[in-house]
Amino acid sequence: MSGNRLKGKVALVTGAARGIGFGIAKKYAEEGAQVIVADVLEEEGRQAEEKIGAAAHFYPIDLRSRKAIFAMADKVHAEYGHIDVLVNCAGVARPCPTLKLSEETLDEVIDINMKAPLFACQAVGRYMRKDGGGSIINISSGNTRMINVGRVPYGITKGAINLLTQQLGAEWAIYGIKVNAIAPGWIRTEMVERPLRLGILDEEKILSVSPIGRFGRVEEVASLACFLACEESDYIVGQIIFADGGWNTGIMPDALDYIRENDKEED
Repeated sequence: MSGNRLKGKVALVTGAARGIGFGIAKKYAEEGAQVIVADVLEEEGRQAEEKIGAAAHFYPIDLRSRKAIFAMADKVHAEYGHIDVLVNCAGVARPCPTLKLSEETLDEVIDINMKAPLFACQAVGRYMRKDGGGSIINISSGNTRMINVGRVPYGITKGAINLLTQQLGAEWAIYGIKVNAIAPGWIRTEMVERPLRLGILDEEKILSVSPIGRFGRVEEVASLACFLACEESDYIVGQIIFADGGWNTGIMPDALDYIRENDKEED
């Protein structure tokens, strides 16, 4: 299904080479937007550009660099004249027991999951303010409400994204910039598929606490992101919307088995 809800808009989507980011970029293009696919994964980024078609342009970027983020915003704005939508979707998980968490891993997750979205909001927000407004959508996580042990860096950085969303939602509404977040639950992406294959996650246990009884689809998150990007949602500001099939109403069974098995003392 496609339409014109984003016709004439320019959307910058980080982490758009695959997964939820790709799904959002594809949906935006179907709704008439010009889409910047921003990602560090060059081969997959170019494949995403090809799959989406003429409305997409791949922009390779290491989001751990504030300078590179600002340069990207400058280049996109100079080329298109405006940036109407920013989606901060890029993220990493790096699950491990907390007692084994290294500073290097913590720094990587903070840089990508927390600092990069803030810097992207700054870099794009200054143009949105000048041009009369826009929409910023941060991709958070259902793990900010439902605890999934062994993921401290991921959880705390996504929690920070929720607070960033509320802070900027209140601060920037006077500029016509609406800031909201989507907190997906169990969406069938590579970030979920890999731990399922490795046995870190158990599909039966996950679905046993899901009121809807299934994993979510990327398209369902993308449709919500489209709604938040267009004028239909202009009265929604500073909100974290949980797209998780009701998962946050339950609890993961046997969640501590992961810690018991993987956090044994070294000999």
